[in-house]
Amino acid sequence: MNLRDIKKDVEFLVAELVDDCFIYLELNGEEKMDKVGEIIGDALDLQDDTMDKINHRPEGEKADKYYKAITKEFFAGIDSLYERLSDLSKK
Repeated sequence: MNLRDIKKDVEFLVAELVDDCFIYLELNGEEKMDKVGEIIGDALDLQDDTMDKINHRPEGEKADKYYKAITKEFFAGIDSLYERLSDLSKK
């Protein structure tokens, strides 16, 4: 796995989440616009934080372990955001 692929995955998954948020608003009305806006904001923050970590690997860190940990952390964050969006549908 190279850095370019990781960056593309991060951008793609965040864009998909944002698209899903807009689809949610389109289908369910704008009554929960604030909560969906928070999810979008958190997704963009997650993207920025992840890209920053990717671009600034600490010296002495093994690349494989470091990027695997970042990838795992990112996927956990995306899952959490999707769970929040899903929970809005239940309420």
